[in-house]
Amino acid sequence: MPLFDDLTKKAAKLTEGAIDKTQELAGTAKIKLKMKNLESDRDDVFRDLGKYYYQQIQTSGVVDEEVMDMYRHIEEYNQKIAELKQLLDE
Repeated sequence: MPLFDDLTKKAAKLTEGAIDKTQELAGTAKIKLKMKNLESDRDDVFRDLGKYYYQQIQTSGVVDEEVMDMYRHIEEYNQKIAELKQLLDE
């Protein structure tokens, strides 16, 4: 029976190794998920910040040239979107 006992011990070690690796991967997946959620939340704040400054530009008009260039791009996109909406309404 020593051969059977040896095989049983090896199988148990393999199983333990697989369980440890599975737990490690699960822990890594949880951390990655938390990171993605935090990145998504951060992006929401960036989006809110951008909307706020966009509205400030509309009302005050005081900005540097780089921001004004971004504002113009947004206005171009808004115009194209409005044109496409009109096509759908026709």
